Amino acid sequence: MRKNSYNPGSQIRYRANIRLGEQQDQKFNDLAKIEQCRIEKGILAKDQKTLRVVELFAGAGGMGLGFLMAGNPNSRYRILSSAEINPIYLKSLEENYRYFNSHLSDNTKGLIPSEFSPTDLIQDFHRQRIKNIVQEAGGIDVVIGGTPCQGFSPSNRRGWDSKKEHNKLVECFIDFSIALDPKVILLENVQGILWTPRSVMSTDNRITVVDYVEKKLRKSGYLIFPAVLDAAWYGVPQHRNRFFLLALHKDLGYNTNDFGEWGPFPLPTHGPMGEFEYVTVREAISDLPRISNGESRILQKYRDISEGQLNQNVFLKKMREMSPPGIIEGHLVSRQADYVIERYRHIPPGGNWKNIRHMMSNYKDVDRTHSNIYRRLKWDEPSVTIGNYRKSMLVHPEQNRNLSLREATRLQSLPDWFTFCGGLDTDKKSGLTYKQQQLANAVSFLMTLEIAKYILKL
Repeated sequence: MRKNSYNPGSQIRYRANIRLGEQQDQKFNDLAKIEQCRIEKGILAKDQKTLRVVELFAGAGGMGLGFLMAGNPNSRYRILSSAEINPIYLKSLEENYRYFNSHLSDNTKGLIPSEFSPTDLIQDFHRQRIKNIVQEAGGIDVVIGGTPCQGFSPSNRRGWDSKKEHNKLVECFIDFSIALDPKVILLENVQGILWTPRSVMSTDNRITVVDYVEKKLRKSGYLIFPAVLDAAWYGVPQHRNRFFLLALHKDLGYNTNDFGEWGPFPLPTHGPMGEFEYVTVREAISDLPRISNGESRILQKYRDISEGQLNQNVFLKKMREMSPPGIIEGHLVSRQADYVIERYRHIPPGGNWKNIRHMMSNYKDVDRTHSNIYRRLKWDEPSVTIGNYRKSMLVHPEQNRNLSLREATRLQSLPDWFTFCGGLDTDKKSGLTYKQQQLANAVSFLMTLEIAKYILKL
């Protein structure tokens, strides 16, 4: 447990790195007992087959997709509105949601928003438009969203200012969520939200952004459950620690201790605490064709793989579901300079810039370099966190090149039919840098899927 730097009464399990995180996990070595102690009343979806969702700061749709695909024969989610201000991100979201909707049976269509237009949640007009949609639908059950995280990034901690636009968006998310009056609110962000002060006052009474959010939600009648979850626990081939705050309205009838120390989140299915081994980089991307530095072909063929091999790889089978057979899209690679490729040749699996320190002559202070710069992935482990993998120059496990967009998308556990738009005009250049940033901002689909499934039990 890490004691919050600004509020001694707040304690959240902060995960500093993979090794220390796994040491913390040893205390949860008997999750079966935790599961037995948890109360799941099943009242959220008791009287209605479809739960109504509003999605804020939607990005390209990774988080919402988890909710759309979490349905079962008895209950499912319907997204009434997806709010996203960036028109390129919104175009990606619309294409992905419409593709998903086109593959549903006739009696389950209509789970996606009826319109997709850029939405600025700071503007009263746009908030009112969403309120009108909610009112016409007869109310709302769940609000979800992953607010922009620039203000909480470790690289921005010195430059924190509560008045900066990005840093006000969490409060915007909370205020508007409360105004919509849902039964459940789910917020996702980076771990930095735990220690970032809400203001820059120099008194000892400073509180963090998350402390402020918790206080505001409690005053509005919600029980608060914060947690830091690793995507690898839920079958994502990537260690990605993210902060989640789940708020349940008191009208649902739950108490804080109904869920035990783990809270109302799904128990891990993978890794030391789960039933299955972590999904590895090999399981995730080894079926993709071999390519070179600067690969630009949009469509390619998968590597040949037998039906038996595919059936044995649960992750790969899920990635290929609903996708055009035999064809992979977006296996694209940014072109790196020859001297960068030469550096890659000297990095072993699991190695990073420290293996090529003598070659890093263009860095002013190489010792300030992040540990995942020039990181070569290992085949038989989950990936390190996928941020903007081009800027980090993450290296393929054996080929001397950057990861491709599709490889990184797989490591985010987004299915093969999931696409990113590079611009509003599809006839223009691919806009690979736009796609890479959308992927870096995305929430890992399989983790969101498990959270959405568990919420259906509440």
